[in-house]
Amino acid sequence: MRRVPLLLAVLVVAACGSSKSASPPATTTPPSPAAGIPGGEALYVGGNWAVVLAGDRAVAVHLVEGTWHPDRSGRVRIAVLGPKPGSVAPSLPQVAAELRAPKPLVETGLWVDGKELVVKGGGSPLRATIYGAPSGHLSRGRHIAIAYGRTDATGTAHAWSFRVR
Repeated sequence: MRRVPLLLAVLVVAACGSSKSASPPATTTPPSPAAGIPGGEALYVGGNWAVVLAGDRAVAVHLVEGTWHPDRSGRVRIAVLGPKPGSVAPSLPQVAAELRAPKPLVETGLWVDGKELVVKGGGSPLRATIYGAPSGHLSRGRHIAIAYGRTDATGTAHAWSFRVR
């Protein structure tokens, strides 16, 4: 029975160190990746990287010390394989791009009209082809496709348009 008073004394002493007026630790949420890009919309956020679409342009942005920075290095190169920019495509197009990088690619993606495609691909860590198709037929008119690729240190997003008749 002597343990109960000792346990109560320990609990009372431990409780004396707490304070109801202490504020919780501050947490900072980084701004939206699109915050610094007029008219921008974040299509994808994955860790410290994001893809932002602003009108007809796409950019890969990197979070560094709480601030998003566009990567305009061009170290990851993207070549559109299809549909070609400005071309007329079927209502269920296959979207494809070739990506080249000086270091291994660690992440890639494709979107049409802001909707991510299920992507397949092949190649090597430095040169890859990715492709996918929308989940359903596209309506008539103009559509925007986006390809994205990044290494551990640099990334590129590229947008282009095509039409469906």
